[in-house]
Amino acid sequence: MKSHPRIAAVVTLVGLVACSGETPPPATPPPPIVLPVSSAAPFRACGAIGAGALAASSLSPDGTVLAAATLSGQLVLFRRADGSRLHTFWELPGQQVGVAFSPDGHRLVASSRTETRVWSFPDLTPVRTFARPHSDRTTAVAISPDGAFVATGGFDAATEDTALVRIWSVADGNLRGSWQRGFEQVVRSLAFSPDGTSLAIAVNHSAVTVQVPDASGSRSFPSLSGGQLAWSKEGGLLASGGVVVRLDTGAVVKELEGSTIHDASAFSPDGMLYAEGLGPDVTVYRVADWTKVHSFSETKTSYVSGLAFSRDSAELIVDLGVNAFWCNGSGQLCGPWGNEIRIHPVENPDTVRTVSLGPEMQGFVTFSPEGSLLATHADGALALWRTSDLGAVAAPAIPQPWRVQFSPDLGRLLVNGGLYDRASGQLLQDSVQAVSPDFKTAARHEADQIIVSDFASGERRKTFAVSAGVSGFSPDGRFLAAFSYLSGRGDLRLLDVTGDSPDRTFAMAFSRGGPRVDFSRDGRWLASAAYDGSSTVEVLGLQAAAGEGASLESSFAAVFSPDSTVLATGGMGPEVRLWRTSDFTLRERLLGHGTSIAQEQWPESIIGAAFSSTGQLATLGADRTVRLWCSP
Repeated sequence: MKSHPRIAAVVTLVGLVACSGETPPPATPPPPIVLPVSSAAPFRACGAIGAGALAASSLSPDGTVLAAATLSGQLVLFRRADGSRLHTFWELPGQQVGVAFSPDGHRLVASSRTETRVWSFPDLTPVRTFARPHSDRTTAVAISPDGAFVATGGFDAATEDTALVRIWSVADGNLRGSWQRGFEQVVRSLAFSPDGTSLAIAVNHSAVTVQVPDASGSRSFPSLSGGQLAWSKEGGLLASGGVVVRLDTGAVVKELEGSTIHDASAFSPDGMLYAEGLGPDVTVYRVADWTKVHSFSETKTSYVSGLAFSRDSAELIVDLGVNAFWCNGSGQLCGPWGNEIRIHPVENPDTVRTVSLGPEMQGFVTFSPEGSLLATHADGALALWRTSDLGAVAAPAIPQPWRVQFSPDLGRLLVNGGLYDRASGQLLQDSVQAVSPDFKTAARHEADQIIVSDFASGERRKTFAVSAGVSGFSPDGRFLAAFSYLSGRGDLRLLDVTGDSPDRTFAMAFSRGGPRVDFSRDGRWLASAAYDGSSTVEVLGLQAAAGEGASLESSFAAVFSPDSTVLATGGMGPEVRLWRTSDFTLRERLLGHGTSIAQEQWPESIIGAAFSSTGQLATLGADRTVRLWCSP
């Protein structure tokens, strides 16, 4: 394939915005005033860590590029030779359900639940967008061999049980044909015949073929049922669910082995081989006599979600993702499957090359004070990343972190309740509850008291007769927020740890606010939220001129921008909301996160957020990815 400048240009991830100019060197007091980075411009997606669960993959006909569609909303192009990321489509609207290259190699199609897009390949120029090809959701997509038609399957209403398939013209965007069947839960797979004259449709209980483009001449094949569809080289055989039939007579030429419907099927382009998958097991057959050629099991997974052969029939591509057809609606039925694509030589399937979609992100996101590093929970352990290129940085081997705080010199890390040397990973101090940003003051709740002490020496400085958990310090280290629940309501206490101003108590009604707090850097506001997202975000005015604040929708996270003009919140849906702090009206909605792969109460939620001092916003979704947003 001829290298195209656009693909070559995206081998390196987009650089993140940084402050222009350098901070002046230290001088005699008073120190120089460093103006906060402006958040006035609209935010845009500028990076990601992890890609979430794999929905589907497709190999370009020339075998050089592997496209992966994910439940997190990312569509990623990888170099097949080494698994490096070539390009990420950031602008797609949420959870992806399918991706395919046209067999002629000139088109790439991908579909989310709400939108289907076509690009030319390899230059990735947008060709056509089908907005809402199905009013409720899309569940399957396919493109004809010549790239002239796109087929989509889905529903027009959330409560409807009529499965719909529509055939669209790529040239003019018009609907050319439609097919429907009642009392079907989902269109599970679509596939055009090799000559492009027929479209195969797999629903739960059978497979159907229709003519292209008008979807007329429906023929049912009741022996086939709801798995990945596959056509033989000449189009004379059709497979789905572990059964293969002849197109002319409908006769079964390969029976289902066992009683469980198989999920994945593929014919080799040379017509010699057929592969199918059930659970983690893959079997390859010789089509001439249906004898088994190879049988192997994928390790460290419970599910093969898709199969495909390379154009030269020499390699078998195995998707270890999710069953996107069942994950499409709520996320509740998605299983704990993987985010890898494995490539096996057909002659020696025990040899494997893996393309990984990246780590599984959970828990939290935290920037270092000057914004050069980002701390996360990745694949069950602490991980550190450079914000300049999102490359991994060596991190102490600390399992299951749920909070991190950097020391000002970046040499120490407060992880959970332990203080660690960042370079060696040595535990320096344990049972630490809260530390000021300058690492000079510590606070802990003990025996109905909050004790404030010098962090280095442990010398006690102040004691407050308050029975409440410590939530966090203000940016200047002067105030400490503490939160307590009593009889279904909450009290947020603001304690002056360095001065003598009176303590303040903010009483909160049931399901309002919580112990997760963030202070605006200008000292005007304090945001209070619940870690489980069950309560409204309460924005409290800390200055007389600030006003009374606001009560915003329930959210898992609420953080202020470094210039204090924006409050970012993340709730139970997949969008990040940006609020103006001047009047707490909605300014922007940031879309891009998708859905999770696990059985969670809120599979599309935004569960973590953080602003860096350089203005970048990091958000953590239940889709197991971290997204970076920049302004401008």
